[in-house]
Amino acid sequence: EALAHQPEGALPDRLAAAVAQAGGDPAALAEARHWLAALAQDAADETALREQVALSTEADFWDPRADRVSLLTMHAAKGLEFPVVFVVGLEDGLTPFSWGALGGDTPDPAAEAEERRLFYVAMTRAKDRLFLSRAVQRAWRGQVRTMPPSPFLRAIPAELVVEEKAERRRAKPQQFSLF
Repeated sequence: EALAHQPEGALPDRLAAAVAQAGGDPAALAEARHWLAALAQDAADETALREQVALSTEADFWDPRADRVSLLTMHAAKGLEFPVVFVVGLEDGLTPFSWGALGGDTPDPAAEAEERRLFYVAMTRAKDRLFLSRAVQRAWRGQVRTMPPSPFLRAIPAELVVEEKAERRRAKPQQFSLF
């Protein structure tokens, strides 16, 4: 709405003025200004900008040249590719998610099919290497439990899987001296 009260001029300039008027957290405003300026570059007018803002997601601003780790949900990863992908939490109850017997729900076939599709999306984001990971034991609902593997893992042909078991190493207790 702040754009409507700005004088005529170039859209990026009007955006900068509206952001400056808004006040608030400087870091958040700087990021918002950066994103809006990027969208305004391609917008012919205010209506086109509003449409681009409504349809854009954080994934639209992902820089493939950045040398960093991106932590994404399976939903947010759609349409992106990465050299290496880690999919974690592949235990039954997490993937596919289920409240299980404790929650009293029964598995919904449509929801499980959607989660299987998302799992496929996550796996196909990897260009070079894919790591699928699960915990044997996990703190779950207030206690440490042994969790079975996700049923989705059984659908992967054995010849495509290299299974490695990581052993947890505990540091030896050390007594510190005050003297």
